[in-house]
Amino acid sequence: MKRLATWIWLAVGTALLPFANLQTLIPLTAWLAPVFLLRFTRSQRLLVGFPVLVLAMSGALLVALRGGFFPVVDGPGYYLFVAALGLGGALPFAVDRVLAPRLAGVPRTLVFPAAVTTVEFLGTIGNPFGTAGSTAYSQYAGLPLLQLVSVTGIWGLTFLVSWFAPVVNEVWERGWSRSGVVSPAGLFTAVTVAALLFGGARLAFSAPGTETVRVAALAPDRHLSELAYRAPDLRAASPAERASVRDEHFTPVLDELFDRSELEAIAGAKIIAWSEAAARTLDEDQTNVVARAADLAREHGVYLQVSMIVQLAAGGSADGGPVNENHAVLLDPRGAVVWDYQKSKPTPGDGQDPGPGIIPSVDTPYGRLATIICQDDFFPDLVRQAGAAQVDILLLPSSDWDSVAAWHAQQAPFRAIENGAAVVRPTRQGISLATDSQGRLLGHKADYFVTDTQTLVASVPTGGSGTWYSVVGDTFAWASTAGTLVLAAAAFRPRRHRGEQ
Repeated sequence: MKRLATWIWLAVGTALLPFANLQTLIPLTAWLAPVFLLRFTRSQRLLVGFPVLVLAMSGALLVALRGGFFPVVDGPGYYLFVAALGLGGALPFAVDRVLAPRLAGVPRTLVFPAAVTTVEFLGTIGNPFGTAGSTAYSQYAGLPLLQLVSVTGIWGLTFLVSWFAPVVNEVWERGWSRSGVVSPAGLFTAVTVAALLFGGARLAFSAPGTETVRVAALAPDRHLSELAYRAPDLRAASPAERASVRDEHFTPVLDELFDRSELEAIAGAKIIAWSEAAARTLDEDQTNVVARAADLAREHGVYLQVSMIVQLAAGGSADGGPVNENHAVLLDPRGAVVWDYQKSKPTPGDGQDPGPGIIPSVDTPYGRLATIICQDDFFPDLVRQAGAAQVDILLLPSSDWDSVAAWHAQQAPFRAIENGAAVVRPTRQGISLATDSQGRLLGHKADYFVTDTQTLVASVPTGGSGTWYSVVGDTFAWASTAGTLVLAAAAFRPRRHRGEQ
């Protein structure tokens, strides 16, 4: 019966996994699923439990990644990709299975959260999707708890959520009456309560100031945008063919965006930002588009950021070079170009080379502004440039697709809290929103796919707040990595025999 029970725990944990990360998030399941999976792996030999868990996690990921969640082409490569994710997810359980039985008390419970944090952190190195899928993002709905990331980044939150499973398993295995259980449980409870108290106090006593600026976030008209992105392939087109495509497919969406931008400027918006890929334009027309934006900014005295996909004239050459560029260009109230930022972390398959990875910023009467583009926000260390520069408002033009829309929008508050900057996120094919520097929602537009209203207007605080994370960066993640090594050394240190002095 005991053997059967361990397989039941595996089934329960696996059933919870699709709701613990990525799509269809239920925050509590991120705490509960590892409890049952850890009970399974601790009850099995490593050679049995680990491969079974890899299969279970890979199966759960197939559910969580449904609907083309990641832009990976279906086929053998996709299933290898999922299997690699499953292997990475199961690895901390294997580390716990090897080390935890050789330790006692608090150290025994620290192995698993340290291993999870280490695997997640090291897994971001060279990963084109950065921190996508981190345990921390499962807790998007708990604003007091999220304040922890202003100190530790997402790594402290990942550690805390993962710590719950070994603490519960200590009680499960030993009962409350056994020695060595009360201390780990008490310490975990104290740390969790402290994190919640810190978060609550930060929200209550360090709220952003009352001075705000009216910001308009524009995504393109859905039908015109679809027309633009259904345009014929231009890689082998003649100049005349390119001009024809521009007039039929690209100009209508540009005209509509400029018309709406002017309406928002007249209505009082001082900062206007377009979504990522709001417009498509030809390489040879980019200067004209920027000049048109400069005229509007100068005429109405506003900051206008236009975002566009620029189709390169020589794109798609045999050398495998880029076919387009992803730009966000900010014009100031004099019509001068403040920055022309190119996306630092392009989504694989988008046909772009990365920009230099330097986040621009500028002082304005409405605070210091900066920008990144869409998937750049998967990379906290990149975005930390904004925190280090004491940015007040971070413009985050984005473009998603249906299956990732809600999940990606849930990540925006993390970058705001980490860096003490309000975030304005105009989004094509997704959810536009604005938050203050502590993650409070200031404005939210219904999903791009279910509404015809593609403008979000919000009053955004003009003052940000400093954070520890913007100073210390990923120190907590490195400490977790070092801690995992220390725990491994402690687990395998030579032990004295009973009779030795």
